[in-house]
Amino acid sequence: MTDLIAFITAIGPALTAGLFGLVMWQLQKADADRKANRSKSDEQFARIEANTQRSQLNEEAIAELGLITARLKDSAESNDEGLKLIMRYLLQRYHAEYMLQGFVTSHQKTEFLVAYEIYHAKGGNGTAEGWKDELCELPVRDDLPVTNPYLELMKLDRLPSSVNGLSRIN
Repeated sequence: MTDLIAFITAIGPALTAGLFGLVMWQLQKADADRKANRSKSDEQFARIEANTQRSQLNEEAIAELGLITARLKDSAESNDEGLKLIMRYLLQRYHAEYMLQGFVTSHQKTEFLVAYEIYHAKGGNGTAEGWKDELCELPVRDDLPVTNPYLELMKLDRLPSSVNGLSRIN
């Protein structure tokens, strides 16, 4: 038994050092695993943050696109209203000219009907429909020369005096 005690006494410090080394090795391994996991977590958080920033940028871009779309819609509606107003004037002018003329050529009638279709497609009212009906009742005469009554009035200097600044056609 004394030999056993002597043996344990002799190997005790070596055994203690070995166990201590094993514990240290396990602690170092656990620390390395923690660092690796921490690195992976940091990478995941960085990806999540980048995705969040991209998502915020996407949301900002979507909001900006919404504003741009709204502006474009307002602009398009304004343009439609402006075009409708111009087309109404054109139809009124054509109607007056052709009624003064007393007939229409096939070309004049086609021009009027094309302009009417555009005006009507933009939501034009029934006044132009009445003009169209009156125009369609006029005789179609491609055999007569056509003169523009407005140009003739300008040539005769018969424009109202309230129209200043217009050059006269000679």
